[in-house]
Amino acid sequence: MKRNLLIIMCCVFCSLMTAKAQETTFSYDFNNNSFSGWVGYDADGDGNTWELHNTTVSGGMNGTYGLFSSCYSAGELTPENYLYTEQPYLITESSKLHFFHSQSDIVYYQENFGVIVSENGINFYVVWSRRYTAPHADGKWGEEFIDLSEFAGKNMYIGFLHYDCDGFTANGIRIDNVELMSDGVSVPEKTISFDVYPNPAENQLVISSDEKIENVTVVAMNGVVVYEGVYNNDGIDVSKLSSGVYFVNIKKGDVTLTRRFVKK
Repeated sequence: MKRNLLIIMCCVFCSLMTAKAQETTFSYDFNNNSFSGWVGYDADGDGNTWELHNTTVSGGMNGTYGLFSSCYSAGELTPENYLYTEQPYLITESSKLHFFHSQSDIVYYQENFGVIVSENGINFYVVWSRRYTAPHADGKWGEEFIDLSEFAGKNMYIGFLHYDCDGFTANGIRIDNVELMSDGVSVPEKTISFDVYPNPAENQLVISSDEKIENVTVVAMNGVVVYEGVYNNDGIDVSKLSSGVYFVNIKKGDVTLTRRFVKK
């Protein structure tokens, strides 16, 4: 699977290209135990894809239904499971994807998953990814606000990809309470904005923000953290990174914001 461009070639998806976006927001808690509004695709062909569970180990928050993609089912799996919106949505300057996530097993926790977008419902790009390096405590969930403003003015399919992990070190990823927040929808004040330049970058990557930035991580497409540390005004040395797509993450409280950049 290419890391900078994820391609699904399946004629059954071609009909999705005719959908026209008018809406700028959505909200799904999945408590009706229905995938209505979503499309799933088992790209690795193992017969396992995204499911809806309500158990305490694979279900949603507070014992309700939520999204689940497995790394283990009567044997080790190597998932490449897509789930994305049935229709595209119009992205605005304020668009953010908000959701909660957690592993299904506190021992086998090394999940890798990402947020994907596409203009045609066929060619998907990873715009944010996370590989667990530690499990969430029992009953605890991570919360994300993924900035999608770089796609403002475009109609985009939005979804999730569970990939690049296996049943030897992971058991399954859980996602719940997914919403697209856009113009007219309040965004919590604890979020902050930032940008990165130059993009593409060759030697130094500079972060611009109205607020002081402290801890920064740079993550490769496969979820590996290639830089983590305190940010200073000189920028981040990316000269030794391999060419490709990376993500810069900054964190404020329990909210992580992400920008994508290309290393020449």
